Amino acid sequence: MNSQRINFNNKKRMTILVGGLFILFFFIVLVPFWFVNYLSLSGVGNFFAENIIYSLISLGFFLYFIIVGEYFYQIEIDSYVIKVTSFRVIIDSFKEKDYIDIPHEMLINYEFFNRPYSLNKTLMMKIKTHNKRTIVKRFNLTLISKNEERKIRSILNTIIEKRK
Repeated sequence: MNSQRINFNNKKRMTILVGGLFILFFFIVLVPFWFVNYLSLSGVGNFFAENIIYSLISLGFFLYFIIVGEYFYQIEIDSYVIKVTSFRVIIDSFKEKDYIDIPHEMLINYEFFNRPYSLNKTLMMKIKTHNKRTIVKRFNLTLISKNEERKIRSILNTIIEKRK
């Protein structure tokens, strides 16, 4: 079988991205709210009160990241099993995670898709179940590097070729 092992995740990148989003939320929502309500006679409070468009544009930018989603992913491939997990960090923290844990023999095909206007790529995997049904699973991968994608492609191609 395949002697290569990989274990990729985006834990550090997602920590930085989510931390940046919380800092952004603090500066675009909480700070202007505080200045407008409690220091409305100051220059900064007056600026935020008169230029509400600044806060609306910034809030729209923040909500875009929440709606489009930032996904934590973990991909592990060893000699026998393919494990892929993907979930939204902020919204899906308390829900069931999207994952697969399959032997190599179940993988039929895969493909990577770029998501427009997003930091995400989608990994689509076609899987043959034990009762001969074919299902398609999609996993969003945020901030996956080209090097990681290349290594995943290489190993998945090797797995598919060995099945034929």
